[in-house]
Amino acid sequence: MEGKMINAILDIHAHKQEAGSECKSIINYWLSEGSSFQEGCYYSVGIHPWKLTVANFDQQLDFLIERLPDKRVVAIGEAGLDRLTDTSMALQTLAFVMQIQLSETYGLPLIIHCVKAMDQLLAAKKQFQPKQPWIWHGFRGKPEQAAQLLKQGFYLSLGEHYPDETMKLIPDDRLFLETDESSLDIEEILCRAAEVRGVEAEVLRETVCGNIQNVFFKA
Repeated sequence: MEGKMINAILDIHAHKQEAGSECKSIINYWLSEGSSFQEGCYYSVGIHPWKLTVANFDQQLDFLIERLPDKRVVAIGEAGLDRLTDTSMALQTLAFVMQIQLSETYGLPLIIHCVKAMDQLLAAKKQFQPKQPWIWHGFRGKPEQAAQLLKQGFYLSLGEHYPDETMKLIPDDRLFLETDESSLDIEEILCRAAEVRGVEAEVLRETVCGNIQNVFFKA
């Protein structure tokens, strides 16, 4: 991976694998996926709080650890905390802490899912003082929340839905784009984001691609 230049990837969090040889996304992959890794594609692998149970925790953790040496895995996640799911916060926290530790051990960025648990997330960042980037994916929060996270060193990844003022607030070097489960293509998301930020789409493309290079494919 060291020194690899990746120019095509624009989408850091997708749940669908594109047809064709050129992969524009970092594809989120987890235990139940039926397909195998494809050549020329890159992946994030994690334990999502929605899909976590006491019964499957060990299996999911083993699945994650087995795949981390694969050079196509460029991030851990999505991992995190969600107060709206049935999984206990104790089990979610255990899984999240394990993934923080793996992120640090393998030198991989952490893609975060967080719902109504920002205080716990910030407490974990303060406790573990991670050296690897933490990226809040699918961020839809208000500018005040974005400013707080940016102050704590987070990157923010925005998709189809967000307040325009939040999009305008994020510095160039902390911004990512994603499709997640949207039906929109990443190019549509890029064009709308560029319009909101008041820049040309190709300028924003260069910005986001540069961030992807620096965070996911760093030398």
